[in-house]
Amino acid sequence: MCGVNLSGIILAGGKSNRMGKNKALLELGGMTLIERVARVLSGVCSEIIIAGGDVKELGHLGYPVVPDIHQGCGPLSGIHAGLTAARNRYGFVAACDIPFLDEKLVQRIISEADGYDAVILKHGNYFEPLFSLYGKAFTGAAETSIKNGVYKVTAPLYLVRWKAVEVDFSEFPDLQKLLMNLNTPEDYEKAKRIN
Repeated sequence: MCGVNLSGIILAGGKSNRMGKNKALLELGGMTLIERVARVLSGVCSEIIIAGGDVKELGHLGYPVVPDIHQGCGPLSGIHAGLTAARNRYGFVAACDIPFLDEKLVQRIISEADGYDAVILKHGNYFEPLFSLYGKAFTGAAETSIKNGVYKVTAPLYLVRWKAVEVDFSEFPDLQKLLMNLNTPEDYEKAKRIN
């Protein structure tokens, strides 16, 4: 799959309670976190969508900001809204607080898309559903899950064709850094030290 068939969906709807301010707009290396994510996704995606964010806070970035269709249902509702708005068959989903994401890692995941409705990154025993690929077919599965009151992002996977893509440190030596997400002021300080 090439980037012309791929939308980038940046999840920006969280409340950032532990951080105490909007994580998307924290600066690191002269750019906001959400700008860093958009820059990498722009290298592989033909459109960028900000899902779940506030258009007043994020509209100046120049990308469409789509609100959750189902409010208060967590990241699953952001993925649902982003895929609903996407022009392309697939959407690569990334949270707005992953400052060191890498285009090669994105490419590794999307290279496995053929025949699947979702490709979920896995390393060790952990899935990374907020840094994974979803097809339009996942939209209906997410809708079903939300209507049933089940908001876990991986819950709708049984309704679609999906696979896990396992990566490890031998393939990506900086994997821990690439997947680092910022939830607290301490995380932010650590990211500033290693940037």
